[in-house]
Amino acid sequence: MPNFLPRAEYSEALPGWQLVKRCVAGAREVRKHDIYLPMPDPENKSPENHARYKQYKKRAMFLNITGRTRTGLLGAVFRKTAELQLPAGVEYLKENASGDGTSLEQLSKEAVGECLDAGRGGFLVDFPAVEGVSSMADMKGRSALIHHYGAESIIDWNEQVIDGVKRLVYVCLLESVSEFSAESLERTMGTQFRVLLLVDGRYVQRVYTEDGNSYTEVAPLDKNGRPFDHILFSFYGAQNNDASVDKSPLEDLADVNILHYGNSATVEESGFISSQPTLFITTDISADEFAKLNPNGMHIGSTRGYNLGKSGTANLVQATESQLARTLLKDKEEQMLMIGARIVQKAGGAETAEAVRIRYSSDNSVLGTIAGNVSEALKRAILDAERFMIGDPDEAGTVFWLNQSFFDETMTAQDILAQIQLWQQGFIAKKDVRVNLRQGGVLEADRSDEKIDEEIAQQPPVTGNDNPEEQ
Repeated sequence: MPNFLPRAEYSEALPGWQLVKRCVAGAREVRKHDIYLPMPDPENKSPENHARYKQYKKRAMFLNITGRTRTGLLGAVFRKTAELQLPAGVEYLKENASGDGTSLEQLSKEAVGECLDAGRGGFLVDFPAVEGVSSMADMKGRSALIHHYGAESIIDWNEQVIDGVKRLVYVCLLESVSEFSAESLERTMGTQFRVLLLVDGRYVQRVYTEDGNSYTEVAPLDKNGRPFDHILFSFYGAQNNDASVDKSPLEDLADVNILHYGNSATVEESGFISSQPTLFITTDISADEFAKLNPNGMHIGSTRGYNLGKSGTANLVQATESQLARTLLKDKEEQMLMIGARIVQKAGGAETAEAVRIRYSSDNSVLGTIAGNVSEALKRAILDAERFMIGDPDEAGTVFWLNQSFFDETMTAQDILAQIQLWQQGFIAKKDVRVNLRQGGVLEADRSDEKIDEEIAQQPPVTGNDNPEEQ
């Protein structure tokens, strides 16, 4: 019986992934975990101390810089639609890539978000199994699907050098499954392990039960009935697309965000304890005399007066504001800005577009790498889906590329003219001109060359007099 234990690199990286995901989820999720805000007096097990800790945690403010930064970075990538071109046999992927109505762009958005959170993930290409059917020709009405797996679902993997090339030979995926009973209206939750193997150069997929005692096995075939010579799983990462674990781009920011949360708790606790004024009195009279002279006790208010004897005094004492805790808060905010929390930075006057590009150059370099890696991994998955649906993949006719222009860079008339001149002089092709026009915001990203050529062919010829008033 196999023992599905997570790989060592997975176990080491898991706390960081969880930290980022909890920060992204917000204050409610962070407050569920005491490890992010330790109890000030952990040795005191009294009910009073636990009650005080609950109030201490409730007063702490979690400023979700991590989540807001993630939203801003995602918005920078998807401010323009992805360049997308698919062969006729897999055009359904545009609107329904994973079988549940998730489009390719939405699938890529999930992947970019996961790469920001955990620095890795992957796409599995699968074909719905049909009992008793072994030929692709008999599977009418069914389509190859692309499923996204986050970093926490990829618990083990292995690569080997085969014929001088490092190849993926094993992947273990942890999956959640649920069964619903129509009779009892109850839902049963469980887990299973999907194992992807390369056995004697042939791709095999096994699904093990939670206890690992039994499994089902399939050996997928392509459209032409041939077995696959590689595992149909495409890794993506924050640095590269191999199977190694890349560090989460948002982990450093989440670390400081949690420290900022702790400083906030200290400030709020200090303010709660010391902000209310306290009355201090001194007197030389006895307690019995004091009670006779002040039969109604002590009440603070402008319409009250008290007899404290010949030498008695009364003072309202209130703690002055402590700057240390507030300074620590401000320091954390500055550190988060340095790491990449662009969303919370206030504008300090006019700033040129070039200055913004320079200030965010490191951030955009990381984001550009992520967008490129996800694009490449998803294109590989699309090509594998084509092997199921049309046989040999159409690499030339398959285009998927996420936007990497994170600032408004609309081309000027001079830029457009220069592109046309380069084309006319034979230095670049017309396709290159259109690609540059799309990246420059002149053409919409989803307008393919074929669609443009078709519209040009259908429109009437341009004449020297197109003014309707003169016709």
